[in-house]
Amino acid sequence: MAGDTRDENQSPTRGPPPGASEPPDHVKTPNKVYEVFHSPPQSANALPEGSGQNTAGGRERPPAITDAVKTIKLEDFKKVHMYPCVRESLLMGIGSGFGIGGIRALWGAPIPKAANWAVGTFVFASFANYEFCLYRRKLEKAHMKRAVEIIDRKKAEKEAAAQAKREERRRLKEETDRKAEEAAKKSWKFW
Repeated sequence: MAGDTRDENQSPTRGPPPGASEPPDHVKTPNKVYEVFHSPPQSANALPEGSGQNTAGGRERPPAITDAVKTIKLEDFKKVHMYPCVRESLLMGIGSGFGIGGIRALWGAPIPKAANWAVGTFVFASFANYEFCLYRRKLEKAHMKRAVEIIDRKKAEKEAAAQAKREERRRLKEETDRKAEEAAKKSWKFW
């Protein structure tokens, strides 16, 4: 006989049922700190206008730097080259830092000073190239959006022209059919 489902002495089942798959890791992990800032408030009793208070008078704890640091994982650094614009920016920074640091060393600057120039150039060139790449991507996205709008407009114009041609052909066909029918009826008349 089956057990009563209302029995409170039974322990709850743990984990997924046999044969089921667990949710992926990104579903199990909590939101990152930068996602927390843009999410709606956790409490349904939160007051509007960003007062940070709820109806019970308590305040939610604001996110701290330690919360942000806890969200950083080693996997994030292993995959940093996969983000858009990062790889080419780092390569540009490495090349320009090596070039400027090498030139400073060849011109007789002490090694620590040349190394400082190399690191500074690496940071500046990487950052500048990254921002320029993001700007180019934004422009490309805007141009692609415009191109899609133009293509859609041209497609609608072609469809309207084709529809007008179909209507004209249909009208001409109906007119020729009507004239042919009238001509056929004329031959039936005696007088």
